[in-house]
Amino acid sequence: MRKNQLESRQRFDLRMLFFYAVTPLLLGGLLLNLLQLQWSQHEKLALQADENRLNIIPVLPVRGEIVDANGNGLAVNKIAYRVLLIPERVANLDETLVQLSEALAWSPAKQVHIRKRIASARPDRPVLLDDKLQWQQVSPIASRLHRLSGVDVEAGSYRHYPYSELTAHLIGYLSLARQSDLDEGFLPTEFIGRTGAEKSFESLLHGTPGSQQEEVDALGRRIAVIKRTPSIMGKQLKLALDIDVQRAASEALGDRTGAVIVLDVESGAVISMLSQPGYDTNRFITGLESEQWQQWLNNPDKPLLNRATQAAYPPASTFKVVTGLAGLAEKASLARGDAFCPGYLELADRNLRCWKREGHGNVNMHSSLVHSCDVYFYKLADQIGMAAISDSAQQWGLGEKTGIDLSPESRGIIPAHRPNMMAEMTSQSNRRKRWFRGETMITAIGQGQLTTTPLQIARLAAAIANGGKILKPQLLADQEAELLHQAEVDPKHLEQVRKAMRDVVASPGGTAYWPLRSTPWPVAGKTGTAQVVKMAQDDEKSGKLSKQEILKRHRDHAWFMGYAPYDKPKVAFAVFVEHGGHGGSDAAPVADAIIRVLAAKEEARDEGQQL
Repeated sequence: MRKNQLESRQRFDLRMLFFYAVTPLLLGGLLLNLLQLQWSQHEKLALQADENRLNIIPVLPVRGEIVDANGNGLAVNKIAYRVLLIPERVANLDETLVQLSEALAWSPAKQVHIRKRIASARPDRPVLLDDKLQWQQVSPIASRLHRLSGVDVEAGSYRHYPYSELTAHLIGYLSLARQSDLDEGFLPTEFIGRTGAEKSFESLLHGTPGSQQEEVDALGRRIAVIKRTPSIMGKQLKLALDIDVQRAASEALGDRTGAVIVLDVESGAVISMLSQPGYDTNRFITGLESEQWQQWLNNPDKPLLNRATQAAYPPASTFKVVTGLAGLAEKASLARGDAFCPGYLELADRNLRCWKREGHGNVNMHSSLVHSCDVYFYKLADQIGMAAISDSAQQWGLGEKTGIDLSPESRGIIPAHRPNMMAEMTSQSNRRKRWFRGETMITAIGQGQLTTTPLQIARLAAAIANGGKILKPQLLADQEAELLHQAEVDPKHLEQVRKAMRDVVASPGGTAYWPLRSTPWPVAGKTGTAQVVKMAQDDEKSGKLSKQEILKRHRDHAWFMGYAPYDKPKVAFAVFVEHGGHGGSDAAPVADAIIRVLAAKEEARDEGQQL
C-alpha cells in the first residue's frame, strides 16, 4: 500500500517538474511571437488591415505637351472623361459590360477588344474601358455608380494630335501600356510613346504618377477620399519644327508620296520633316482596331514608313557634288579640264548613256553640275576610282546614321572599293567576286548600289553651305549645334561647287532654273532623277496592282537639294518625290514653296520689329 502511494507521489512530482520546465518555454514562445507581431510585422499587418477598408488608386500624371517653334500645339491634352473597371470588385462582369455597352454604344468589335483587355489585366488594377468621352455620354453611368460595383468614371485628359497625318512620323503616337511596359513598372491604364518624339522623349513627357487613398465599403465602392498625393505633369517639349513650313511642303507635294527635310544650316535644327503619306495618329488613343492596322500595313503607299529617315534611295545626280569634290581633292586632270559628251560613253560591249541623248558637247566641272551631264562624271569617276568616291561620301556624312533622336534610322549604302568592300556590299541573294569599272561610273552619278536617306541629303546640303560641318539633326528648339565631324575640304573647292549649284538655279539652262528663277531668296541647289530598275513584269505577274499603278511605280524618283539664301545661307533642304518624274520639274517646285513661306515669315518678323 505504502509502496503504491510512494510511486504515485513520484509520478506527480515528475508531472509538476515537466509543467514547471515547459510552461516558461511556452510562455516565452508566445511572448516572442507577440513581440514579432507588434514590432517586426506591425507595418505589414497594419497595411493589410487598412486594405480591408482602404483602397489606394494611382493618379496618372498629365503628359507634357509638344509644341512647334512658334508655340503651336502638335501633341496636346484635351479634357474628357473615361470609364474604368476593377475586375475583382465587379459582382457580375457580363451584366456590367452589357449595361456599359448599351450606355456607351460600343461596337461588337470594341466589346471583344475590351473583354480581351480585362482578361489580360490584373484583377485588382483599374482597366481602361473607354476614353475621350464627354459629360453627356458618361453622366448616365455616373448617376448609377452605386449600382455598378467596381466601375468608376474619372475626369482627365486625352492625347490629341491637331495635325495628325501632317506630323505623324515626326511626333509619333501613344498606346496603352503593354506587358513589357508593366514589367518596367508602368500601370495598365498609362499611355506610352511608341514612335517619333513621343517615344524618343518619353522620360521627359511622361510625368510622375501620384496616388489617392480611398475608404471603400464591402463592395469596393468609394465612401471618402482620405489622402491624395498629386501627380507631377510631364515637361513641355518645344520642337524646332515650323508647322507652317511643314504644311507648305505637304501642299506642294499634293497626293504624291515622298519626303521633305528643312534644316538650319548652322545648328542642324529640324525646321520641317515631312513623310507623305501619313496616317491618323489619333486612332491609337482608344485602341486601334486590327482592320485599320491591316489596312495601313497592306497599303502599297506604305503610310507607316518614315521616308525621311527609314528609307534609303539612290540619290541620283544630287550625288554629283560629292563626286565633284572627290575629283577636286584627288587633283584629277579632268577636274580642271574639259570632256566631250556625245550623249553616251562606250564601255566594253555596252554604252553608258547620258540623260541628254543628243549630248552636252564640251563640258567642264562647272557646266557638268549646272546641266547635270552624266558622261563627264563617268569619266571623272574612272580617273579617281571608287575608293576616292567612297571616302568623299563618308566624309560628307553619307553611309552613316545622322544620329537624329528618331529610331529606327537607315544608314544607306556606300559601296567601298577596299579589301572588305565585297563583304559589306554582298548579300545572300547577290554574291559575286568582282567590282566592275561600270559600277564605279554609275555610282558617281548616284545610281547602282548607292543609297541615301532624304535626311542625309539635307545634311549634305547644310554641310556644303556651312563649310563642311557635319551636324547632328536637332529636334528640340534652341539646342546648341552638335558637330559630329568636320569634312576636310579645300575652301576653294567648296566655293567652286557652290557656284555651280547656284547656276543650277540662276543660269538659263540650269536644271532648276525655271521652277526657281523667281524665288524670294537666291537658291543654290542640285537636281536628281533616279531611275527605278525594278522590273515591271514582276508587278504585273503579282496581279496586285493595276496597269496604271504599275506605270506610276516605274517612273523615276525626283530629287532636289540645296540651301538658301545663297550668299548668306540659313536653311538647307532635300526634297524627294517617289516616282515623281524629274528633279527639276517635280521636286524643285516643292523647294520653291518652302522658300516662299520662310521668306514671308522673315519679312513679317522684320516689319514687326520696325513697328
